[in-house]
Amino acid sequence: MGIIDVAVVGAGPVGLTAALALARRGASVTVLEESDQLSKEWRASTFHPPTIEIARDLGVVSTMLEAGIVARKYQVHDRRDGLIAEFDFGMLAGETAYPFRLQLEQYKYTQIIKDAIHESAAPVDVRLATGVVGVSQNEDSALLTTTSGEQIAARWVLAADGARSTIRKALGSSFEGLTYEHRYLVLSIDYPVETLLPGICDVNYIADPVEHLLILRVPDVWRIVVSVPPHVTSEEALSDQYVADRLRGVFGDHPELPLRERKIYSVHQRVADTFRRDRVLLLGDAAHVNSPMGGMGLNGGIHDAFDLSIQLSAVLRGEAGTDVLDAWAHRRRKAAVEAVQELTHRTTTAMAEQDESERRKFQLQMSEIVADPLRAHDWMMDAAMISNVRAHDLPPRAG
Repeated sequence: MGIIDVAVVGAGPVGLTAALALARRGASVTVLEESDQLSKEWRASTFHPPTIEIARDLGVVSTMLEAGIVARKYQVHDRRDGLIAEFDFGMLAGETAYPFRLQLEQYKYTQIIKDAIHESAAPVDVRLATGVVGVSQNEDSALLTTTSGEQIAARWVLAADGARSTIRKALGSSFEGLTYEHRYLVLSIDYPVETLLPGICDVNYIADPVEHLLILRVPDVWRIVVSVPPHVTSEEALSDQYVADRLRGVFGDHPELPLRERKIYSVHQRVADTFRRDRVLLLGDAAHVNSPMGGMGLNGGIHDAFDLSIQLSAVLRGEAGTDVLDAWAHRRRKAAVEAVQELTHRTTTAMAEQDESERRKFQLQMSEIVADPLRAHDWMMDAAMISNVRAHDLPPRAG
C-alpha cells in the first residue's frame, strides 16, 4: 500500500480549497467525500476581501466575480427606528484590491474550485461516495479507513468534514462552546425584494429584541434570515402560516413571494481543543463554528486552508520542520476564538439585545462610528476581516 502526501476528508469549500492550494505547491492530494456529489445546500454566501485575495492566488477570482454580486455597502437597521448606519467598503480601497463583500453561494464556490482542479490538471484525486469511518496514526503516516473497508495511508490528513466531523470525534478532541437559545429560519425569495423595501442595500442587519433578522442578496435570490425563539418548534417555524406571518412582519401587505427554500438551523459557537493531533489537522467547521452574523465562518475556514497549504507544502518539501504546523494550529485557533467568534458573537448579541438602554447605546455607537472616518475605517477593517488576517499573520497571497 502506497503512501500519498495528503488526504483531505471532505469535499466542501474548505477541503477543496486546501486541495487546490496544496496541489499548486507541488503536493499530491486525495480528497475523500462521503456524498456521491458535491453539496448543493444553500449555506454561506459572503466572501470578504482577504478571501477574494486568496481566490486570486488560486486563479479563480475572475470566475467568482463574474458569478457573484459585488456588495459595496452594508446597513444596520433597527426594526422599530429604521436605518441606523450605512457602511461603505470603499473606504478600504487603500487596504485591498477588493474593497467590497462578494455575495456568492457557497455551493457555487465549491464547484468553481472543483472545476479549477480539473482544468489545471492538478495532482488531486477527488473521490466521491467515499466516507471515512476511522483514523489511526504511527510515526510516519496516518491511516484512514473508509466505509467500504479500504485503508488509505497518507503522510498528513486534513479533516475538513464539517461541524459533525467524524475525524475530530475519532481523535477524541473536544468541541466546547455554546448553543444560542434562538435558531434561524432561512427563507430564499425569488422576487425583487428591493422594490418592497426601498433604500435597502445588498446586505442588511436588522436589530430587534423579539425577532432580529438579516436580509441579503445573492445572485439567484434574496435571502431572509429570521431569528426563531426557543418556544417555537422547528415544525411550526417551517409551516406555511409561520412563514407567512414572518414575511408579513417584514414586508407588510405584499404580492405573492415565490419561496425557493425554507430551512431552520441551530446556531453554535464552538472550537476544538487543538487543531493538530500529530499527523491530523482540523480546519473549517471541523475545527470551529460560529454565528452567521458577520459572514465570517466560511471565510475563516478558507483562511485555515490557505495558510495550512503554505506551511504543509514547506514541510513536505523538507524546507520546514513540523513546528510550523504547531504554529499554524495555534495561530488559526487564536484567530477563530479572538477574532471570528468574538466579532460574530458581538454582532449577534447586539442584534438581539432586549434591554432598552443597551439598544439605544448600540444605536448611538453605530451612528457615532459611521460619522467618524477614522473610527469607521477601523470598524470596516474588522468587518471585512482584514484586521483578523493581519493580526494572525495570514499571507494575503502566496509569496
